[in-house]
Amino acid sequence: MFGFSFSITVLGAGNMGTAIAGIIGKNGHKVKIWNYEGDLEPLKQIKKYHENKKYLPGVKLSENIIAEENLEKAVRGADLIFYALPSGIILNVVEKTTAFLKKGVVCVDVSKGLDEKTLSTIPSAMKKILPEHAKKNVASLSGPAIAVDMARGAFTAMNVASEEIKAANLVKKALQNDSLRLKYTKDFIGVEIAGSLKNVYAIALGVADCFKWPMNTKSAILISALKEVSELVKKMGGLEQSVYDLAGIGDMICTALSPASRNRRFGECLAKHANKESAAKSVGQVVEGINTCALAMKLSKKYKVKMPLAQTIYDIVWKNYPAEETLKKFLKNI
Repeated sequence: MFGFSFSITVLGAGNMGTAIAGIIGKNGHKVKIWNYEGDLEPLKQIKKYHENKKYLPGVKLSENIIAEENLEKAVRGADLIFYALPSGIILNVVEKTTAFLKKGVVCVDVSKGLDEKTLSTIPSAMKKILPEHAKKNVASLSGPAIAVDMARGAFTAMNVASEEIKAANLVKKALQNDSLRLKYTKDFIGVEIAGSLKNVYAIALGVADCFKWPMNTKSAILISALKEVSELVKKMGGLEQSVYDLAGIGDMICTALSPASRNRRFGECLAKHANKESAAKSVGQVVEGINTCALAMKLSKKYKVKMPLAQTIYDIVWKNYPAEETLKKFLKNI
């Protein structure tokens, strides 16, 4: 499909976008990185210091990374584009790029989110926006990957989902090395739903950490979470086995238990703060689980799946129910 040399772009210079660009650069490929216009500081830092001091301080980046402030220049001619952006803005950026996309380009969703308007997965929403020549080459990258650990070379394994194996192979060609391995799947639904909802359940584990609950208790919460995700994935037409793969249980454990996880930290902060706004401010980064727990309730209703743990988290986050008391009440009814 492509020769040895191909053009790569990463849209999004947050922690994950920077980590992905860093790996691509270390692998010997030139890669452009862009960030949305409201936050150009990371690009200036990458250009000046070969380091994203704002999102990945202390991680030296390859000189193969080219910081590009202009979106058209960043994507025009690219064979492979990673959209490493928050789910709330990713589709807007996809739409802005459509006029500049090379025929046959591979577009990769890294957002692990859902389209708020349609409740569809981001790859499904992307296909409705992208030109015909790019629709079949949409891919998704998801799995247990704390950006800073991945950027520092810690061994990481993730799922890459696509209907077109050649598209997945190009993603592998750009990213795989001895420290990062990618496992192919066609199951967009399983990978995306598991990857999105794990942010919701990580909030509950953060609450548990705030009150220093033991691993026994946290394990019970995790098992309840996996059961709910599994039921929803099956009802939506995905594969249950994806829930027990890298993008499912792998990402759930990573996000729910890692001190670096912002969704877990949000849960920990939420139990100490008056409301979700002040807790999110304390975290200082986008917390995908806040909006996703509201979307989970809509999915639960649409597909007639009982999700009492997700409902509990929604009540704590959006209705300001007392965190410890509410989560304990859920546990009594397992």
